Amino acid sequence: MPPTQWDRTGTDPRAGRPDEGFTLIELMVVLLIIAILLAIAIPTFLGVANSAGDRAAQSNLTNALTEAKAIYQNSAEYATTSGSTVTVLPVGTFSSSAPEFAWVQGTSATTGGCFTSSASNCVSEQVVDASNAGDSQGIVLAVYSPKTATCWYALDLESTPSIIAGDTSYTPFWQTGHVPSGASTAGVFYAKKTGSSVSATNCNAFWAVGTAATFSWGQSYSSPGTAA
Repeated sequence: MPPTQWDRTGTDPRAGRPDEGFTLIELMVVLLIIAILLAIAIPTFLGVANSAGDRAAQSNLTNALTEAKAIYQNSAEYATTSGSTVTVLPVGTFSSSAPEFAWVQGTSATTGGCFTSSASNCVSEQVVDASNAGDSQGIVLAVYSPKTATCWYALDLESTPSIIAGDTSYTPFWQTGHVPSGASTAGVFYAKKTGSSVSATNCNAFWAVGTAATFSWGQSYSSPGTAA
């Protein structure tokens, strides 16, 4: 009697051999497929992880800049004025306004920068003069993204910048020996520095305006300026 759909012993080559497993070729094909999938998935995963790290750093930078600009609205400058005395806002003012960030005062020392994988909410800040000595019409912020070893900078200029000579008591944005490009009007600008040369010294808000190296500013995170 010919085999029926309920009796496949006559057509299934494995019938009657229940202990037989997969052949070597079948296993190799499966492993090959898994290897191909991993080769596609791992770079994609790493790219997404790195992108997420940059997005987190940019989000911190944007939120910190929003907090700084809110403080600016109190007196129309990044400083307090008492009579003829102008005092640049201390780091404590930013910490009190936005305690979710680990604010540090930008300096030329390593303690003034954000270059650590543990302090993901670190923000380096430096108040600068834009148009005139002592006007405190600008601020630079810097944050670090350890995933991509990138330092991101944001600059807010509340007035059109110009070269300021003899601004010895404060930090001018534009000065002899440091002529940044891309930020020639009032507005918000962005820059980044990436690679093995990023350090606590240059992932620092002060370095962005104090370095003699080439420094340019861009209009957005997608088209930022670069720091040499």
